[in-house]
Amino acid sequence: MFTINHWFHRNPLKSTAIVSFDHRTSPSSTDAMQICNQLRQLRLELLQLLCNPTLETSNIRDTFDQYMSLLTGFVISPDGSSDDSKLRFTTKFYWSDSLTKTDIITDVQDAQFEICCMTMNVAMWYTKHAAYVASKSSMPSDKDALDVHKSLRTAAGMFKHVMDVELRKLHDVKLPSCSDLNEKILAAYYYSCLGEFHEVTVARAMSAKQDNALISSISNQISQYFDMGGQQLVSLDEKIIGQWRMYFGLKSKFYLAEARAYQALDFLKKNDAPNSLKAAEEASKVQQQAASFCEQYSKTKGAGSPQRHPFFLQLDSLIRRVQSTVDFENNIIHHKRAAADLAPLDNNPTHGILPAEEYIPAKLNSLFSENTYRAFDIGRNVGKPYKEDKHAREVKEAREMPIPQGMPPSESACTIA
Repeated sequence: MFTINHWFHRNPLKSTAIVSFDHRTSPSSTDAMQICNQLRQLRLELLQLLCNPTLETSNIRDTFDQYMSLLTGFVISPDGSSDDSKLRFTTKFYWSDSLTKTDIITDVQDAQFEICCMTMNVAMWYTKHAAYVASKSSMPSDKDALDVHKSLRTAAGMFKHVMDVELRKLHDVKLPSCSDLNEKILAAYYYSCLGEFHEVTVARAMSAKQDNALISSISNQISQYFDMGGQQLVSLDEKIIGQWRMYFGLKSKFYLAEARAYQALDFLKKNDAPNSLKAAEEASKVQQQAASFCEQYSKTKGAGSPQRHPFFLQLDSLIRRVQSTVDFENNIIHHKRAAADLAPLDNNPTHGILPAEEYIPAKLNSLFSENTYRAFDIGRNVGKPYKEDKHAREVKEAREMPIPQGMPPSESACTIA
């Protein structure tokens, strides 16, 4: 058991309209009709489950895999007669984006679009589940800590899969500039998850009193992940992504300050007072930069809600303790001045850094046999215009269960110093 006071920014889930899978697919057999009914029911069930971050991950993954195993038959030809399923472009899907909520609805008549959007929505659920588990206690059980770590690592793998594999199969689709399927936004979600699951790693390393150099190195790597995530958003509309970008900047500076603080302790242990003093000085400077990002974050009107959390108070305590220790040791023993130049941070942790967990999509459902596939008589609708349901664009925001972020330590949105 160890202390883990984490605070996470979370954008809203994507929202979508109800889909009738038999509208233009014309199922003419019992199995074909069953596939359409199961797709409709599983989709509704999954969307309802995603609103609850308290559920076990197995509940979500089982339903998601069942849905995707059937939906795959709408993208890949089950009988191997062609690369694309004849059903791929029969059904239109309507989705909102996590950054613009239901202000903008994108409709695409392509089942591949559904695969991208639903996979991303499930990945977002994993991040929300991790935030919920982390919020339950500042001293979680080992099981809970592993759940947070694995959920975020799983989400990172899913975002990466959509970015590297599924998005490449989507062609000639016009998307809003801040669409979740914009590669820069997908990359930002990916880097956010990489940084966040390693936050659990470094918290454990600190609790276990691992080597100061190792803690510094891991913290520096986390800082770089958040910095890379923030860089993805620089060219996008500040009114939409502003708050989220501030989150990346805040976390990047937070862990850079932490990396410098532990670097100072590492130098002190090696009796290198000049470099220790310089690193501690830099830690304090970066801490103030983190405080500035925190202030900017609380003033922005982008997606998400700022939260007050003791997570931000830990840095101030750490910096004060390190500065006091370094100054005391120098005044009593070393009597040195701070080094003129700042020593570089270690960019290659000896251990503790892991890649995203590889996402393996569900295989085609056995119900989608060659005979069942042939029973979809889409020829009936050839040449007929697509009749859009008059309520199709009435996409309502998902009713998500709120995630507590701990007791607010003060009246400010977040406090570092």
